[in-house]
Amino acid sequence: MGLAIMLLVLGLSFFLPTQTAAATTEMYVYAKNDIFLRTKPNQHADKLGTIKNHSKVTVLSSSNGWSLVQTGKNKGYVYTSALSKKEQKAVPTTVTGNLTPADGLILTYAPSFLDDQKETFFAKKEEEYTYLYNKNSSVYPYLSNLTYIEDNERLLMGVSSSDFIFLNVSYPLKQGAYTKNQSFMAEEKVLVESTTKTITVKAGSFRNVVILRFPDGSRVYLAKGNGVIKSTDGNGKITIELASVKQEK
Repeated sequence: MGLAIMLLVLGLSFFLPTQTAAATTEMYVYAKNDIFLRTKPNQHADKLGTIKNHSKVTVLSSSNGWSLVQTGKNKGYVYTSALSKKEQKAVPTTVTGNLTPADGLILTYAPSFLDDQKETFFAKKEEEYTYLYNKNSSVYPYLSNLTYIEDNERLLMGVSSSDFIFLNVSYPLKQGAYTKNQSFMAEEKVLVESTTKTITVKAGSFRNVVILRFPDGSRVYLAKGNGVIKSTDGNGKITIELASVKQEK
């Protein structure tokens, strides 16, 4: 009798569900900024704190666009779309150059720097100078219309052969810190609002855009290798916008 019961128990064990530990996965935060850790898988749920962008988390489970993760001693929910299996390198938050248009670019603005209408320039670099020429301008080909001057200490952009300056800021440009903007009239503190955001304009999307916010609330947006891609006034109205960009053939 004892042997029969033992065989019966062993036979039933083949059909009983086995207990297995939940699979966990190491992933990395890959978002535009730091992300919130929430108590529930809901965008309105209470926040437990923030998780630094590009940091590693342990994913305990995922469902319906949310993932339960552990970071340190904390557990909570984040958007699954903010996670990546591959480790992403953190974007440098300090910029020290390369904010002028590349040589040979054809840049069309609408509105443009001094005109609300569409205007096209082609860029020509000569050492620390980058000249923008409008082939339809009365001064072409003798004089450029706009000039960038960039060296290790500053970035200046203004109307060629004049005192009209759009910006004249000191390097380095560190996200969250202030820099100096020097014009012929005065010196002012300018906030480097971001160096890592992706900004979309008519010409497309640009990553790691430098955003400078002036005391009056106006902003200038600069993309590496393209220069100014947008500016807005204190009310957020677009005053300059890059409409298209291509390389001269």
